[in-house]
Amino acid sequence: MSLFCELAAPFVANSAVEGSDVVSPLRAHTSSCLKCQARHAAMARTARDLAAMEVQRTAAPADLEWRVMTSLEGDLALTRSWARPLAWIAAGVSMAAIVIWRLRPKISQLGS
Repeated sequence: MSLFCELAAPFVANSAVEGSDVVSPLRAHTSSCLKCQARHAAMARTARDLAAMEVQRTAAPADLEWRVMTSLEGDLALTRSWARPLAWIAAGVSMAAIVIWRLRPKISQLGS
């Protein structure tokens, strides 16, 4: 691979993704270089495949963030020992909030 190919690589990739021509200083090289043309074709195909996959969205599991954070090491890590108690506390607070919200009209009627 030549120096021109190395210099042109990011511009070839960018033009393939955007569907535009390679910038003019490198266009003469890329129009005659089979390796750069092959790279452009591969990047354009990958960009099309990724664009086609964009419409296929899959919902992440509800506990994905928790699983990622507990699998980390270092300062960002959450200890696994907190996983179950914290989940129960969060569930209890949520349930209490729902009960209070559902009883709210009845409580306000009792006060009047």
